[in-house]
Amino acid sequence: PNGRYFAVGAYNTIKLCDKTGWSYCRESPISGSIFSISWTEDGTQLAAGGGNGAVIFASLVNRTITWQYTDVTLQENNVIRIRDVANDATEELDFRDRVIDMSIGFGALVVTTNSQCHVHNSQNWATPHVEDLKEPPTLIVQSPFHFALVDSVGVHVYTYEGRLMSSIKSAGLRLEFLNHHTLTLCRDAVAMVDSANPKQVRLFDSASGRPMGDALEHKLEILTIALNLHGTGPDRKVAIMDKNRDLYLCLAHRGVFEKMASMVDAFVWNDATDMLCALADEKLMCWFYPGAAFVDKDLLPGLCYTRNAKDCGKSPYFVSFHGAHCTIRRADGANVQMVVPHFPLLLYQHFEKGHWEKAMRLCRYVKSPELWSCLAAMALHSRELVTAETALAAIDEVDKVHFISHINKLPDEVLKSAELALFCKRPEEAIGILLQNKRLYRAIKMYIRMHKWEPALDLAVQHKTHVDTVLAYRERHLAQMKHEENNPKFKRLGAEIPHDWDTVKAKIDEEKQNEKRRMVE
Repeated sequence: PNGRYFAVGAYNTIKLCDKTGWSYCRESPISGSIFSISWTEDGTQLAAGGGNGAVIFASLVNRTITWQYTDVTLQENNVIRIRDVANDATEELDFRDRVIDMSIGFGALVVTTNSQCHVHNSQNWATPHVEDLKEPPTLIVQSPFHFALVDSVGVHVYTYEGRLMSSIKSAGLRLEFLNHHTLTLCRDAVAMVDSANPKQVRLFDSASGRPMGDALEHKLEILTIALNLHGTGPDRKVAIMDKNRDLYLCLAHRGVFEKMASMVDAFVWNDATDMLCALADEKLMCWFYPGAAFVDKDLLPGLCYTRNAKDCGKSPYFVSFHGAHCTIRRADGANVQMVVPHFPLLLYQHFEKGHWEKAMRLCRYVKSPELWSCLAAMALHSRELVTAETALAAIDEVDKVHFISHINKLPDEVLKSAELALFCKRPEEAIGILLQNKRLYRAIKMYIRMHKWEPALDLAVQHKTHVDTVLAYRERHLAQMKHEENNPKFKRLGAEIPHDWDTVKAKIDEEKQNEKRRMVE
């Protein structure tokens, strides 16, 4: 029922297989041909009917899960055996009721029975936090800060101390279809694919359980989603893979999807940083700072590390991405270890502490274009323009260096914010910043620089200012291009309003003087 395993029956044979097809075990009961198999709702037991009239009952045992250096195995009689490979230590946990599910990650082991949830900490396995449950859970999803249990009533978010944070109950949620691919959570949000409309991703606040704005709408059916585990609020990102196997990235508060890769088999976020790994077209791709897609998309190819992953075969999936180590499970059940460069982990440490000089020293030492691109995107996101200018110069982005230098020379923060939004290819946001702060001339001039002549004229006419400025710039532009005016609106206003260049320059100088005066005040 949870989609992880399936059973296959044949003559005097019953096999348990992984979802990817490889076999866990094979039993040979005296049953004749197996005609029918049925699982229990919790997916821990099955019954099968044989051709000779025999009914076979089977339970799943020796289920094993792994996190870093810890192996956890569910043995018979509801005993869980924990083995710490690094310290060569073993411990056994005994449970009164039948264990339904278990999950380990981020230093915590979560075990569920029909009536209780046990949360064990890796520092002391023997003293768990125990929480009584009203309904038996069908799914456990963990994050570094808390975990979620799904039952027939709703999605319940708990802390690792066993305290209930919130319960998500919403009309139309078909909880029986949720799995690890369609439900994800992080520090401040829970995201799930809407089962009624698989093109939508619904976001909820993890602390209160309330919806976070409107659902994110994609153009195709969504197969897998994952929230990044690093950062908070405005930095929250959702990675999705649609039925075309295309990987997209979206900011949680903005429904704009940016395409990252095609022909993707699987993807995973790093557990401590914002790095994103994907397996695509027999390659391992790692974006050191995928947020660059919303800062300067041109930097995205430069900060993507790629290596051959033919050893992973077909239909692989990620088990974990911890530090610089990726664990990938192949279709035959074997685990493959792959390593990405560890220098971005050091860069993230400097980025989080705001140590930009140390970050630049690291990049100069490594001399990696990917690392410089990563630093440039981080600095632009944090408005550290001096660092961004240095990083962009290191990767020979001359045009961007000139634009950043132009931004640094602007007299105040409002103009810098607007120009930076324009640099990030968000012109509507840039115009909005200027209009919100009553910088009409700068907003009109920005439209002119983008050659959006009609919006510039409409804005000038609406506010009854700088109409002659727009007309003068338009006239000069047409003269340089050796074109004639063919826009009726510009023809009519050009005939009605005088617009000589000396008067316009005087008005522009006056606007700039007023900006300097406001800055001093």
